[in-house]
Amino acid sequence: NIGARLCEGGTWRHLVSRPGIVGTHRPTTLREEKTAWADDRVLVLHSDGLPSRWSPTSDTCRPATDPAVTAAVTIRDASSPARPVRDDTAVAVLVPTPPDGP
Repeated sequence: NIGARLCEGGTWRHLVSRPGIVGTHRPTTLREEKTAWADDRVLVLHSDGLPSRWSPTSDTCRPATDPAVTAAVTIRDASSPARPVRDDTAVAVLVPTPPDGP
């Protein structure tokens, strides 16, 4: 169960995701979606351990931010005392170029 959100030009949108277990109840057809990759894009992939009502912030949509920091902030911000993030949560962030660093 992997969810995906893509930020394009400061706007977030959901990408195709399907609930279930890999290899079980496979659909006969899968919808394919193509999007050009550009310098302003940020792709966030996350496991179902992240609450489904997670809403990315405008800060999350900054390609210049280190992807590891964006992933950590995503997990932090998705949690609340009433609904903590589960221990099997995984978040991967892809940006066009790696940030400059030491």
